[in-house]
Amino acid sequence: MTKLPLLAGIFMMSTILSPVEAIDVNIPGADSKIPKDAYINYQATNPDIEKDVANYVETLKSTDKAKGISKSEIEYAKAASIYRGQHYHNTVISVHDKYNQIRLSFPVAGIKSDYNIGRYKNPSRTIEDYRVFTDNGSLNLEIDYADYKDYDWRNTKIAYDKLTDKDVRNFFQDMAKRKPAKHLSDIKGTVFSYPTVTYSTWDSMKMPHLLENGKKTTRTIDTINFKFKGYNMRHPLYHAGFVYYDNNPVLNKVPTDKLLANYVLPSVQNLNELNQYSRIENLNGIQYRVPKDAIYEGEHKDSDYQDSRHYKKGDITFFVSTVYMPKNPYARELVVNGHYNFKTELDTVWDIYYYQPTSDYINYSVIWNNNIPGLSTHIYKPHKADHILNFYSYDGTYSFTYVIFYPSFLNAEEVQKLRNMIEFFDSTNNPSFKLKEHVLFPDTEKSRDH
Repeated sequence: MTKLPLLAGIFMMSTILSPVEAIDVNIPGADSKIPKDAYINYQATNPDIEKDVANYVETLKSTDKAKGISKSEIEYAKAASIYRGQHYHNTVISVHDKYNQIRLSFPVAGIKSDYNIGRYKNPSRTIEDYRVFTDNGSLNLEIDYADYKDYDWRNTKIAYDKLTDKDVRNFFQDMAKRKPAKHLSDIKGTVFSYPTVTYSTWDSMKMPHLLENGKKTTRTIDTINFKFKGYNMRHPLYHAGFVYYDNNPVLNKVPTDKLLANYVLPSVQNLNELNQYSRIENLNGIQYRVPKDAIYEGEHKDSDYQDSRHYKKGDITFFVSTVYMPKNPYARELVVNGHYNFKTELDTVWDIYYYQPTSDYINYSVIWNNNIPGLSTHIYKPHKADHILNFYSYDGTYSFTYVIFYPSFLNAEEVQKLRNMIEFFDSTNNPSFKLKEHVLFPDTEKSRDH
């Protein structure tokens, strides 16, 4: 398998897509050496990840040799690529409804979702929780609908513009005293400022945790809290963060202490921005976006269960397709126990686009649109005329495929707009489907302690 340099190539796609500018925020872990747009690089890696992928390939080779199986190096390159897509993709949580238009990214792979509305509900407060489990904890976006009075911070009678780091720490320490069963400890907190948000604070807390196997560990919860700047203060307060366990470290693409400040916060986007350059279209109840000035070039029926559309904008082409799964003869291979198996799409992407030595130039991400997962790939081929964006999803009735071919000379800003646009997905079919747990790779799912 051809390989990019382990660290030299970390920000390659970042510099291709947009200019380099350092993060400037007063959150612990903020690193001025990391570009503030590093989050867009779905392929960012580190030596531990490369070692794990290499070990996986070597194990495959040893197993095959013992069984007398002979495979080409390109077949092992494919296996490595699919393994990377499963275990080291980025996770994007995107929520868009009548109350929220928000998207943020984690450089950590997810396994499955756990969505619940009203989990923490009392007469004055409801939190809607979008949670994606990892190999070692979870990635979280909580939407807090509490009616915080006027401009006071979280009903503390402290005006936000007067809030101090000590006030934030005292708030959580008082909360810990009221809930001693949680045994919160090592509580940290700060007020921070960032151009796009307000009402913003950071906190970190630890607590003892007992795993199902009886082993003791420490659970750490790191969170940024904010509202979008320029919007009514009555709009929801967002809590974005992650949970991890000390005794079972996960191979994150970046160190845990640098994740929130350098990757998650810069990635926070108000999805209303998409309305400036794209419009929503509908095909069989599935909603997707195309550029406002894209020209519709036709729709055709590929079979009695597949419908396709074609759009054009200059040198950019857009292909959209839906498949009615109840009529699809291959549905049993694609849907396992009600979960769409995205490993099939990883196989397909490779077979169509990557059967060649340039296989390292691929970005993987899983986009959770209102809790519905979708696989996003960005195919970058040096010295090729066209680059490719793919997006796949499933709404419980239809599978969805979206492909964009764009010229290699397209500037960074336009490429980023295309990627944000193709990763938007919604459906009016099966509203209850959004509320279910979703597993990304059900054929490999194992029981895990969360």
